[in-house]
Amino acid sequence: MDAIDKTTAIVLAGGKGSRMNYQEKAWLIHRDKPLIMHVLDCITSQVSNTLISRNQLDERYESLPYACFKDSDNQFEGPLSGIVACLRGVKTEYTLVVPCDAPNLPGNLVTGLMEGIKDSDVCIAQDSERDQPLIMLARTDVLESINRYLSEGRRSVHGWLNRHDFARVRFPEHQLHNINEVAQLE
Repeated sequence: MDAIDKTTAIVLAGGKGSRMNYQEKAWLIHRDKPLIMHVLDCITSQVSNTLISRNQLDERYESLPYACFKDSDNQFEGPLSGIVACLRGVKTEYTLVVPCDAPNLPGNLVTGLMEGIKDSDVCIAQDSERDQPLIMLARTDVLESINRYLSEGRRSVHGWLNRHDFARVRFPEHQLHNINEVAQLE
């Protein structure tokens, strides 16, 4: 079984969009198409199944050929809540997690992270300056620990990661760049 067959992707598209004038970030146009479409175009060939975590009741998600999962509440409790919402749709050994606002993800993202995970629970992407913890490959059974972490009132992705053995794989910075402000849209 290769990396594709062992991996499901979760695309995180459930944020508030506060830095984007509270617009639905996934659907903002960048280089002639919605941000989420750049991400989907890149990752769907690298995994066996793709799921989308969303928080808004935006009908555009229903037009996509992927299962969409809504957080259990509308409190925007962060990306870990989005991951938990999607877990019921994951049937593979590994789960790739990516944000909807990273339009330049590499075509070798899964294989690169798979090479790095080895004996670790999680492997995160890293650029030359910092860790990118929302671009990660995790053993799916490890993601179940997020429920307990959230039940303790915690929300930090870094905090959850620090409870696990995690590895890092470096990618060129431009491939991991995410769009955080309207001015960054092209």
